[in-house]
Amino acid sequence: MTQESRLRGRARAAAMAVGLALGALSLAGCTEEMPGLTDLPPDVAAARPTISGEEARFVLLARERGALVTGTTVADDIETATTACWALQNGATLREIAVDAAGRPLGNEGDQLRTKQLLAAAVESLCPDYEDQVADLKLP
Repeated sequence: MTQESRLRGRARAAAMAVGLALGALSLAGCTEEMPGLTDLPPDVAAARPTISGEEARFVLLARERGALVTGTTVADDIETATTACWALQNGATLREIAVDAAGRPLGNEGDQLRTKQLLAAAVESLCPDYEDQVADLKLP
């Protein structure tokens, strides 16, 4: 191996290292925008210490919409959110998902309202490609 080829190899390695460092910095910038454990109520953070940024965003959006997510409900609420997004990605609509056992649209009171609030927050945080359907929930 000649001195020139060694220098080229080192230059390429240095360029790759700089590229990787810049990539890491750009990713770090993205993750800083996502909420984390310190942004959540203490009971939620304690119940879900490994929460992802998207899940934390869901919790905060649900709370903004009026659906209280607590340490006791966070696991079930996140499961509801991810299941709703899975259903949307597989052809269902929010209008079809947000129905009671008799197939009637959910109302705007009590548990039915909370479910609709969770669905809206799920779409906004976990599957935003379906945000145009949130209006179909007819939230107050």
